[in-house]
Amino acid sequence: MHAGVRLRILKEIEQEIGSLVYRLISYLLHPYVLLLLLLGGTLAYLWRKRPEQRRSLLCLAVPFLLLVVLSTPVVGYLAVGSLEWQYPRQDERPQDAQAIVVLGSGVMAPDRWRERAELDLNALARALHAARLYHQADPCLLLVTGGKPDPSSPGEACADLMKEFLVQMGVRGSDVLVEHHSQTTYENAVESRKLLEPRRVHRIVLVTEAIHLPRAVRCFRKQGFEVVPSGCRYQKTEFKPSTYEFLPTLAALADCEDAAHEWIGLAWYWLAGRI
Repeated sequence: MHAGVRLRILKEIEQEIGSLVYRLISYLLHPYVLLLLLLGGTLAYLWRKRPEQRRSLLCLAVPFLLLVVLSTPVVGYLAVGSLEWQYPRQDERPQDAQAIVVLGSGVMAPDRWRERAELDLNALARALHAARLYHQADPCLLLVTGGKPDPSSPGEACADLMKEFLVQMGVRGSDVLVEHHSQTTYENAVESRKLLEPRRVHRIVLVTEAIHLPRAVRCFRKQGFEVVPSGCRYQKTEFKPSTYEFLPTLAALADCEDAAHEWIGLAWYWLAGRI
């Protein structure tokens, strides 16, 4: 083999090893991973040194192992995917849709650093997706729905901020309806019906995050709407097997938390007759 080729291959191997070592060190130094290692090491030490207390230690070991499992990206992928995969991506507005309904999300209230309230990332993603749908064909009615979780908090309601943003994105202000009283997904649907039913609007495109669609779609269908789900922020569209998919991370635990919130919400809404 030519000396120059051999040298280039050695440099590539060295760079690959260096990148792998850097990623491993970065992973091990993450505070969440360090705490897991510390707790796991402590449990293993006590399990070995105090066999008479192993029955009691099981009360700690089982939750710890469950936490580790729920923190693995592969489990987070399946948890979020179980919700997102119910409604495949729909980026086209049907010609017979009478209105677009976009659900409000969070708002960052004004404070010493923020002069006025601002939409959070989820609300921005929903509004951007709704604007794209609006511009695909002739102008149509667009309803933004979502008030303040805490009415006493300063700043505008989410729906008001979303309308302002949509107008900046080229949506005609006269086409935007605002509902700023609802505080939950169920109330979004109920208040939307009050505004759209007198206008004889029944077939809607519903915009929210993909993970939120299963609960939102059921709420709106319960109110008599014919719903075309159009989700944004699909997170689990492709699984790439690797060692890191089976190592615990805080981000994966957050995925499981988000999925649990939606599944518990679905169960509660079903028991309460809201879906």
